[in-house]
Amino acid sequence: MDKKGIDLSHFNGDVDFKKVAAAGIEFAILKAAEGATVQDNKYSTYRTDARSSGIITGAYHYFRALSSTPESQRDNIVKTLTAVGFDAATEYFAIDAELQGNDKATPDQLTDNLNKLLVLLGEEEIFRGKKPFIYCDNDFWKDHVLGDKYSFGDYPLWIADWDVDEPAIPSSWASKGKSWSIWQRSDKGRVDGIEVAVDLNVGRF
Repeated sequence: MDKKGIDLSHFNGDVDFKKVAAAGIEFAILKAAEGATVQDNKYSTYRTDARSSGIITGAYHYFRALSSTPESQRDNIVKTLTAVGFDAATEYFAIDAELQGNDKATPDQLTDNLNKLLVLLGEEEIFRGKKPFIYCDNDFWKDHVLGDKYSFGDYPLWIADWDVDEPAIPSSWASKGKSWSIWQRSDKGRVDGIEVAVDLNVGRF
């Protein structure tokens, strides 16, 4: 059965997760880190408050194709998640791959560094063998990622496609007969307990 979810970063400000849970939100994917050095200053608080309200939590990392190496991003991710006691048995993790901040990378650079980061994370004990979700939208993936170069379709897909009846699935997944695991369906949602607009998601996991 589909689950109702949101994703959050510090831009969403203070959140009353008890109200969020009462509004029917079942999961929240929270920005944890970006590049080699950035940690979201709301991640720990959001995670603690969401879990205490009965909301399933996940974390995401904003991928930087050029300004940070895959190795340094791996280190930032592991450090940030370890600090809060991330539990792969009950939580989810995603790599957010999009154009903003990565527009100067060639498709080869972006593709190779994204794959390298995913491979490095697969070697980290904190994830207990669970593959990260890949967050993207179809246009970005088609125009900026060499999707057939590596086995990206082996990773669960978190697709962004707003205000449509069904999301467009990138070829890396569609060619394998796979669909989305999480669908970010709006960036203009309103949820009780959050004062600003919030991304709305549907989860099948």
